[in-house]
Amino acid sequence: MTITDQINTQLNSLRDDLKKLTDTLKNLDVDSARKSAGDIAATSRSRATASYDELVKKAEELVAQARELNLENVQKRAEKLVESLRKDAKKNVKDLRKRAEDARGDVQKRAEELLDEARATVSKVTKRPAKKTAKKTPAKSTAAKSTSSSSTAKKTTAKKAPAKKTAAKKAPAKKTTAKKTTAKKAPAKKA
Repeated sequence: MTITDQINTQLNSLRDDLKKLTDTLKNLDVDSARKSAGDIAATSRSRATASYDELVKKAEELVAQARELNLENVQKRAEKLVESLRKDAKKNVKDLRKRAEDARGDVQKRAEELLDEARATVSKVTKRPAKKTAKKTPAKSTAAKSTSSSSTAKKTTAKKAPAKKTAAKKAPAKKTTAKKTTAKKAPAKKA
């Protein structure tokens, strides 16, 4: 396409747009456009008036509150605020204590479960039946009791471990005595 063809194409599209515009202006009803513009203006005016009235009321309320503002009112509001904060703090402390007690109970139960598992593991390793405690500690006992019971379990495992070592030492001792006896017999045959 040449430059003249491009210019001619653009001029033709411009001429078509102008024809459409004149047709649109001929079909335009000025009365309906005036009426819709008046409706829009009335709606905008009523909204602006309502907003202004609301703003004036808020400003008057702020002025009234500023006039009533004095030291006694501020102190009363501060006391109410402090009292509500105290109530909230007491409630929060109570909730925290309850959660702590629940957590302590859960931890103690878990510690007892771990202790039972450890005992079962020790009994499997040593091939001895696990000792079960006849008395279970209550849920609200201190953590120190559970740690002391776990330390006693550690002591019992520590006592069982040396027993294995002594059994292992006895077996090699038997082998050495067997070698000595054969060694003694051999010189006897030579003589």
